[in-house]
Amino acid sequence: MMQASVPAPPTIPTLGTTPIRAVLFDADGVLQFIGTPWDQALEEGGGAEFARALLAEEGPALMGREDLRTLLERLVTRLQLEASVEALLDLWWNATPDPLAWQTVRDLKAAGYVTALATNQQRERREWMRRSLGYDGLCDVDAYSCALGLAKPDPEYFHAVLELVGARPEEALFVDDNAANVSEAAALGIHTVHHPADAGGVLLREEVVAVLGGAVAG
Repeated sequence: MMQASVPAPPTIPTLGTTPIRAVLFDADGVLQFIGTPWDQALEEGGGAEFARALLAEEGPALMGREDLRTLLERLVTRLQLEASVEALLDLWWNATPDPLAWQTVRDLKAAGYVTALATNQQRERREWMRRSLGYDGLCDVDAYSCALGLAKPDPEYFHAVLELVGARPEEALFVDDNAANVSEAAALGIHTVHHPADAGGVLLREEVVAVLGGAVAG
């Protein structure tokens, strides 16, 4: 019995055939699978009140102004949680790189595009992603929020990343699974893809190629 042939992945348009020169990728839900949605994981790990408080107060940690451990220690004490800080930290050490998504990044680089890892991460999770998942070198530019001192969806975050990749808004494509982040980037004139969380690298490549192919060079 003959096996059905697997269609070849969509070809990435050659740099210069489109005005887009840089592609910015979110990590969680885009370049790596996270499984349980983040707000659900937080609630399962520490309860609904913990989830609400963490999401409301994580800004300084995402911008590198506070350690994640310090934030969790404060919440565990204030909310009198049964879960330990160590148990809660384990929630952050949970992601699996998507090899097909990573291959799209590599193919974009090979085609001449500048790529950027545009992700909100605390210092501890950044180091875990670098050490355990091997992110160093995947993209041309690493734009972790904790290193920039700015976090999505702040417009200044996007301005900072555009400066790092050397592109104007209309020369960049931003891919994220978070609607607020995508909306803010689009408002700045950046091409965007709202990628469904954990939808996988096959769809991601199709989305990216569709935007690159649809942005006709002037």
